[in-house]
Amino acid sequence: MRTGLIAASSLALMLGACVSTPETAPVIARAEAPRFDPFVFFLGESRGTATLKKALSDPVPVTVESRGRIVIEPHHEASWDAAPTRVLVLDQTVIEGAKKPRERQWRLIEVAPGYYEGTLTDAIGPVRGRSEGNRLVLEYRMKGGFSVRQELTLSEDGQRAYNVLKVSQLGVTVAVLAEEIVRG
Repeated sequence: MRTGLIAASSLALMLGACVSTPETAPVIARAEAPRFDPFVFFLGESRGTATLKKALSDPVPVTVESRGRIVIEPHHEASWDAAPTRVLVLDQTVIEGAKKPRERQWRLIEVAPGYYEGTLTDAIGPVRGRSEGNRLVLEYRMKGGFSVRQELTLSEDGQRAYNVLKVSQLGVTVAVLAEEIVRG
């Protein structure tokens, strides 16, 4: 049994070494300004064009159509004077290669300045995020024990963002998506 585990771990490491970030758009440099505020960037319509690279697979084009809105939800706490919560609701249509389009939804709240929590229909458990200057980092888990980390970097004019999404299992990167997102 131990030999099988070692062999599986070695195979996973070899496969992980095959996955690198596909080139789709120029990377935006990290900066302190403008601050990446997902409530501003994702409000309204945006479109993402990406390349997804999975271990042992050819790169696949991905398109993401997004529609963001802010809703105000009352607190369900015992305190009658608790302030309502602003929620960013982001409805997306994802088209991955020749697959049938699928719908998903993000729901994010700002729990402290620059810190976010929420849900994603693709995720199991919570989504957690933080804004670091012009970069937004989101992390969550998916079925099968996969961990996802997204780093979105906002352009200087605030109209584009570059997203690098990495999927890993047991610490090994098994898929990478490189995406350019444009508002409007």
